[in-house]
Amino acid sequence: DAILAGDGTEVTRGLAAAMVAAGEMSGAEVGVTFVERMNPEALADKLLALAEEGSSGVAVQALDHTLVREALQELSRADIPVVTVLTDMAGINRAAYVGLDNRAAGRTAGYLMGRFCRTGGKLAVVWGGELYRSHEERESGFRGILRGERADLQCLEVITGKDDPVMAKARAKEVIGRHKDLVGVYCVGGGVTGVAAAIEEAGLGAKLVMIGHNCNAETKPYLLSGTIDAVIHQDIEAIGTYALECLIERRQPSGYSGIPVEIITRENISR
Repeated sequence: DAILAGDGTEVTRGLAAAMVAAGEMSGAEVGVTFVERMNPEALADKLLALAEEGSSGVAVQALDHTLVREALQELSRADIPVVTVLTDMAGINRAAYVGLDNRAAGRTAGYLMGRFCRTGGKLAVVWGGELYRSHEERESGFRGILRGERADLQCLEVITGKDDPVMAKARAKEVIGRHKDLVGVYCVGGGVTGVAAAIEEAGLGAKLVMIGHNCNAETKPYLLSGTIDAVIHQDIEAIGTYALECLIERRQPSGYSGIPVEIITRENISR
């Protein structure tokens, strides 16, 4: 079983399809359930239901919340292997985590921002929310490298967009209106297209540096237009395939060496 966030974004739809395809190749039936974004109660309820009903293994996009943690412990007590995907959770008995080194991904974004910004000024950071450990790690890595390499770039307070393009767009428009010395925006998770649209509508596509995550059908047009300068990419198909292998083997497979942090600009789009 795969338990993923939201109503099916490009990333989660791709991950679901990859896991189903990998299951067909290996003779395993993969059921996919999407639960409401940023709703730990709904996620915990689904995990507890699987602990009671039984499952051969669960891949989950975890929220870092006590209810989710307890539900994952129930799966462990039921001897159901768990693999966390895209975002991890500390202190749980899981078979593996499959996804980026998110601190390295954030530091990569910070390095690019520092190289692309020609002058000092303010930076906006938009994340989904504090319940994703991956977003915290990316934001921490981003700020950390800029403190050491570009002290003239000041990160504003983090903006919560809940991985929703409409909400992210509204929050981005607010910060653009308040800070005339804004020079860059880092979108840590989902909602990238909303932020990019806000930048374009403000006529700042050629002025602001924007770094986001994941090259796909939603972000590609903004990469090609130059509104998004670069995205930090993760191979979703590989994540789905490795996650299923981990569930089947109940451990990290010997051939798995991590998901690489890729940098994609409009000059090297191949997707």
